[in-house]
Amino acid sequence: GDPRISAVIFTGSLPVARQIHRVIASHPGNVVLVAETGGMNAMVVDSSAHLEQVVQDVISSAFDSAGQRCSALRILCVQEEIAERLLEMLKKAMLELAVGDPGKIDVDIGPVISGEARKRLQTHVDAFAARQRLYFKMPTPPNAGDGHFVLPTVLEIDAPGDLSEEVFGPVLHVLRFSRRNLGNLIDAINAGGFGLTFGIQSRIEETIGFASSRIKA
Repeated sequence: GDPRISAVIFTGSLPVARQIHRVIASHPGNVVLVAETGGMNAMVVDSSAHLEQVVQDVISSAFDSAGQRCSALRILCVQEEIAERLLEMLKKAMLELAVGDPGKIDVDIGPVISGEARKRLQTHVDAFAARQRLYFKMPTPPNAGDGHFVLPTVLEIDAPGDLSEEVFGPVLHVLRFSRRNLGNLIDAINAGGFGLTFGIQSRIEETIGFASSRIKA
């Protein structure tokens, strides 16, 4: 609100960005606002993909930095024919992750930013578990130590619309899709309005081109 302000560059939640926008709307000057408010970021994996590469990329995108990046993977869309095989490989890879003090070179996953963030994430996971939609949660390691830890978790959803807001932590949502419904799936991802990043894992040029041209990210 200060009259000397000429530009605001903000990274954070959508509600706070809207609050800043309201303040700027009544500002006496012509203020520029650039706001990055997170993403319900999806990756589409078809049956031609290299599954070992997919697992490596999913681990890195969904769980590095304890999932606390606006660009992190939130929704993994897997063609139904390969879903079980891929998820079993992902589960085994998750069991190899080390949780603890991120200042140590051999630690993969650190804590989330606060106790409030941990509580919010745990409430989300518990709600899915109550509906039998918890696919896998990494077991608590004996040497994690004290901290606001949220263990890497995989939940199952039926459609992108099952998520109404970004889940900012090491929680991945898996969706199985039929190849013939790829267009509808991408439209559903677009409808969420949170398209910051997008991934496509395929060895079929037509699929890559179709997804890349249709996605709004």
